[in-house]
Amino acid sequence: MTTRRKRALKIISLLTAMLFVYAFLSWFLVRTSTTSEMHIKEFYKEPKNSMDIAIIGASEMYADYSPPLAYKKYGFTGYNYCMEGTAGQLYVPMLETYFSRQSPQLVVIEVNGFFYSEEYCKREANSRRLFDNIPLTAGRFGLVNKYVEGDKMSYYLPLIKHHSNWHDLSYQFVRAKRLVLSDFRGVSPTKSLGTRTTTDSQIKKYAKVKNPTLGQIGKDNLRGTIDFLKDSGVKQVLFIRAPHMGRMTEDSAKELEEIITDNGYDFLDCDLIAQDVIGLDEKTDYYNCEHLNAFGCEKFTDFLGKYITEHYQLDKTHTEDVERQWQESADFTEKVFVKLKERTLFDEDKEYYESNVYNLVDF
Repeated sequence: MTTRRKRALKIISLLTAMLFVYAFLSWFLVRTSTTSEMHIKEFYKEPKNSMDIAIIGASEMYADYSPPLAYKKYGFTGYNYCMEGTAGQLYVPMLETYFSRQSPQLVVIEVNGFFYSEEYCKREANSRRLFDNIPLTAGRFGLVNKYVEGDKMSYYLPLIKHHSNWHDLSYQFVRAKRLVLSDFRGVSPTKSLGTRTTTDSQIKKYAKVKNPTLGQIGKDNLRGTIDFLKDSGVKQVLFIRAPHMGRMTEDSAKELEEIITDNGYDFLDCDLIAQDVIGLDEKTDYYNCEHLNAFGCEKFTDFLGKYITEHYQLDKTHTEDVERQWQESADFTEKVFVKLKERTLFDEDKEYYESNVYNLVDF
């Protein structure tokens, strides 16, 4: 072997080792929040073109709606592609990533993201929760280039932003264990879940009930989302306001509905029917003013599942493997909700999400 060839092999070996080390450190150190990390990464484990509906939004949806429970009763599949505090400008890249793997017949969008202020929408942490958790193999570079303004390098190489997490190695090891166990189990049986076992959380207590207002940034983000849906050729779209104790201001509710319906899509304000139609009780079915607990989630899931079945045409045909996987997920989730309701009655006030529900029920 010539000296030149030996030198080239050494360089290639060194670069390969450096790449391996960088990949490991990125996996080990790059983290956002537990729920956003789990909900985004778990989505990419789902079989392609196995979802009948897409659910896009923030924590309201993964707290209020359970896809496996809806499947158990109504037979359609769906995934809560949602993160906490999702700002409205992220709905378009979230939809694009959903459509890159799935061909949903119905898109359900919770509108809370359109009520955030311009200052909140510009916070870097919002974008990080999405883009830092999208795998490179799922087109992260292209999405960052299209949707992130300003310096993009730390999104291409997120270890630049997260390298200091080595100071908290104890948590990083706990997180690493969670990710390994998640990969070992395969697809998420709960299809994105986040809740608290209480009727009035003292841990995440809101100072007051908020009455959201639709500002200019919200209108722009809403119109941008609608334009993307139209360009994508999506026919069946339902915008919803999930149940909250704080209702939208009258002007905001009217303007929101006009923008949506004037563009040919549907809008359902569940705040107006939370008690009389859905049957929610503010004393027993919420864990704070913006989120339902397990009791409320069961009620809202049943309502929304029935509403979708009655108002939209869905082909619920799936492969045997998909049917088997969803039946197992539904059975597991039913057992989880039994435990969650028991603990809610005791006012445990503990957070449960994708990973720690396995402490309640074996899968």
